[in-house]
Amino acid sequence: MSLAPCLIAGPRTELATAGVTGSYVGYMVQRLFLGEEGRDKKRRSTHAKAGRQIRDELLLLRGPAMKFGQALSLHTDILPEEWLAELATLQMEAPGMHRSLALAQFKSSLGRQPDEVFKRFDAEPFAAASLGQVHHATRRDGTPVAVRIQYPNIRTSVENDFRWVRTMSKPMQVSGHADKRALDELERQILAETDYVREAANIEFFQVGLQPLDFVAVPVVYRDESTDQVLTMSVVPGEHLETFLARKPSQQLRDEIGSRLFELFYFQVVVMEALHADPHWGNYLFSRDGTIGLVDFRCVKYLNHAFVENLRRLYLYPGRYDSAEYQRLLEAVNGKLRPVVQRAVINFADRFYRKVYPPDADDDKQPFDFSDTSFMRDFMRETSRLVRVKYTLPEHIFVTRAEIGLYTTLHRLKARVLTSAIVRRCVAKRMARAASAQRAV
Repeated sequence: MSLAPCLIAGPRTELATAGVTGSYVGYMVQRLFLGEEGRDKKRRSTHAKAGRQIRDELLLLRGPAMKFGQALSLHTDILPEEWLAELATLQMEAPGMHRSLALAQFKSSLGRQPDEVFKRFDAEPFAAASLGQVHHATRRDGTPVAVRIQYPNIRTSVENDFRWVRTMSKPMQVSGHADKRALDELERQILAETDYVREAANIEFFQVGLQPLDFVAVPVVYRDESTDQVLTMSVVPGEHLETFLARKPSQQLRDEIGSRLFELFYFQVVVMEALHADPHWGNYLFSRDGTIGLVDFRCVKYLNHAFVENLRRLYLYPGRYDSAEYQRLLEAVNGKLRPVVQRAVINFADRFYRKVYPPDADDDKQPFDFSDTSFMRDFMRETSRLVRVKYTLPEHIFVTRAEIGLYTTLHRLKARVLTSAIVRRCVAKRMARAASAQRAV
């Protein structure tokens, strides 16, 4: 299901759309009079201009619309490279609040000015995004920290946006292409992101849960300097993906980081039953020692135990996908499926998952090469077929979102990963935990 038309429509974006359309009309006319090199140059400049126009509009809209732009920036499979370059700035470089407004918002929430709380506070944010912005500061004991301040009235803005989305998507809901349950799930998760007390609890949960993965760094929360709209955390080391790649890391390091990202995803889903579900590149930090810093825990999806247990049985399924057993497992996850939906899901498993995750243990030593663009095209093609048959499961929304982010990052890294071996290892850890818990009982 795509909410793109709903999230970026409206009077302002109609003007932006007209500007983008005008740019491409101008390009189509001019290309008739240009040579091959000139056409290529003009095409790239037109893409870049259109990307800037859309980025600037989403920056102004913030909230769900800006989150849509962040999600779009991960789609290396469908968008021009010039668009991706512009949309990627939505992840870290949105315009912040005016200094006086940020200070007023801090005092309103914490009851004191930043210079009364911290030894040093940088009033200029070093990062700003859809719901808030982040400042460097130093605690009284000399500890450097990152302080996130929420934009004023952002919760009300999100609620208003979703009321408008529901109104505008009525035809899609009637046709079955926009499921009310999915809209409810999206709104519930985005509203949850405005509660920094909840995020603090998420961080502390992941600090404990991710301890077996010693290559993951999670921030420490300072509760005394945090509220529901201000969050103070330790600084996590590392560089954003583009900066990391600009240093031209070796293939060995890219493979190592890719494998660790892959294990991080499946460990969360299969073992922790909880997922850091905002996969854009601004939320991951990479170090040359292979450490992965994970930041921004506002969007965390806690998964249903039975849902994960059924997923575990589906992962690396060795038999035929058209067998009665596999169909029974599918229905355990999805409920009763219409025949056309069941066929689409089985085709997805056969045409994508069996290629990326070969189920035979003899293939575990054969890495999958994520530099190949065809795998992402396969994923998006089969996903679009699920959309056409009106397949919607709210539990899947944020898992799929994180999965797309994982594949896109692995493709950007050009990583080679032992996919099936890692999934098999995570499933074994889950089963070992379950056996240990059963013995304790």
